[in-house]
Amino acid sequence: MARRPTVAERFAAKVYPRGPISLFHGVPGRCHLWTASLDDDGYARFWVDGRNRRAYHVAYIAAHGPIPAGHDIDHRCRRRDCVNPDHLRALTHRDNVLASSNVAAARALQTHCKHGHEFTEANTRRRKDGTRACRACARARKNPTATVHHLSTPTTRKAAA
Repeated sequence: MARRPTVAERFAAKVYPRGPISLFHGVPGRCHLWTASLDDDGYARFWVDGRNRRAYHVAYIAAHGPIPAGHDIDHRCRRRDCVNPDHLRALTHRDNVLASSNVAAARALQTHCKHGHEFTEANTRRRKDGTRACRACARARKNPTATVHHLSTPTTRKAAA
């Protein structure tokens, strides 16, 4: 009877280790691209221990040990199909989101509202969904007859009487 391949052999057979070199600063070596199944979001999937797991989790655990509690695995190279352990790191969910290039990360980096008011503790209200709202802009919307000074423009705005 033929010997069954080990998990490591099965995994290695699905990896193309000569992928592109990441353009992101500080990411060592080439991406190891997953050549097998991807989920709907483009993440690599691998069947192991009777479960369909994310392949980059399997790669991280094999190279670095267990994923710390409360942490996500971040692709430093920004490629969801990369399983190079040198490109993977454990981050808190918040840090993982901030490291990405999505809308949530861009908004979290904003220091001022779209009208130029600084997001300070006194001028910021947290909505139920966790996003920030500018108190100065909210006051201006409630009192449309008042003059609103927008820091982004040199003019003032008055509501029509």
